[in-house]
Amino acid sequence: GAVVGDRTLLDALHPALEALCAGKTLSSVAAAARLGADATKTMTASAGRANWVGQESYAGVPDPGAAAVAIVLEAVAAADSLSA
Repeated sequence: GAVVGDRTLLDALHPALEALCAGKTLSSVAAAARLGADATKTMTASAGRANWVGQESYAGVPDPGAAAVAIVLEAVAAADSLSA
């Protein structure tokens, strides 16, 4: 299975979960996910679909799964701020 640093959605999900468990706001949770997703731009894939293609195919691009996690959490945080 994948672990943090393998250039998968876990690289966004793990810091988001850490922020959530630390009692951070949803905005902070989303920001942690975004930082994790952005960090995948410079990672070499060790698991997931990107592991099947050459690094030149994805260099400088965030992992799609990690980016999706960040986008979803950003949307949740935005919706939460509208209801406040």
